Amino acid sequence: LLGGAVMLLLLPPLRPFARLHTPGSAAARRLLHISRNRRKDGLRTVSSQDSGEQTVKGNKPQRDKENYDLSKFPVENIRNFSIIAHVDHGKSTLADRLLEITGAIIKTEHNKQVLDKLQVERERGITVKAQTATLFYSHAGRTYLLNLIDTPGHVDFSYEVSRSLSACQGVLLIVDANEGIQAQTVANFFLAFESQLMIIPVINKIDLKHANPDRVEKQIEKVFDIPKEECIRISAKLGTNIDRVLEAVVEKIPPPRANISDPMRALVFDSTYDHYRGVIASIALFDGLVQKGDKIMSSYTKKVYEVNEVGILRPDQYPVERL
Repeated sequence: LLGGAVMLLLLPPLRPFARLHTPGSAAARRLLHISRNRRKDGLRTVSSQDSGEQTVKGNKPQRDKENYDLSKFPVENIRNFSIIAHVDHGKSTLADRLLEITGAIIKTEHNKQVLDKLQVERERGITVKAQTATLFYSHAGRTYLLNLIDTPGHVDFSYEVSRSLSACQGVLLIVDANEGIQAQTVANFFLAFESQLMIIPVINKIDLKHANPDRVEKQIEKVFDIPKEECIRISAKLGTNIDRVLEAVVEKIPPPRANISDPMRALVFDSTYDHYRGVIASIALFDGLVQKGDKIMSSYTKKVYEVNEVGILRPDQYPVERL
């Protein structure tokens, strides 16, 4: 329905597919190498006869791709939010716990920086590229569609943050219980404040030996004028009070304003290119609906494109009938 969606735009077909069937080709050798690596990593699936899902010996469950019917989620049951903070205050760790508790990934001790896909992010333990994931969360007898964007914390990638906030109605402002408010905490707060987004303060790393959440709560109240009673104390590493974060997202962040009967109107806040499928655009859908085969036009370039596929990120790509 809205936000966190993946849209694949049709480009002219490429020819390398035929080479994959040639035993001696370089493409076939690469495909065999990838297959072997996946088996080593324990990502082979074992089918389950009792459910519509498949169990994976890894951290990402292989679900039945036909199960996601987004028409079941009215606009009032949708929440779009980002996680913002200073570098190394625990954004990606919190994102991992949110993915686990909502069932997007299987809970294992190897879940570290699940959304970070670049090699430099894995090596250095930092987030460079904003990443999106769609979560399903049940609260008070209703199921909500939560679209999460994990953003970088380093000042050099602040444009990733501002671009992500344009697709959201609220943010989780993470503050380290040991370090307190730092430079990018203030900078990211004012980015969200100027965008008139709902800001939920979260104090992370309360499990550390020298953590002082009382001092950090006073800092937040003094610097950001947010009552300390609204701060949520968590430990993303241990999973402490993560439920309270999800409850706050559902209760405090407003749903997007949209009308499905209006003409389709969307914001492209991120995109990637796939050599075989073409341009993959992450969009926040503001009005109307979009499905495979639709013709869409860029309001800036006036160029028309045909939609080849639509879907959501869980955090892997899963196609759906329409958004």
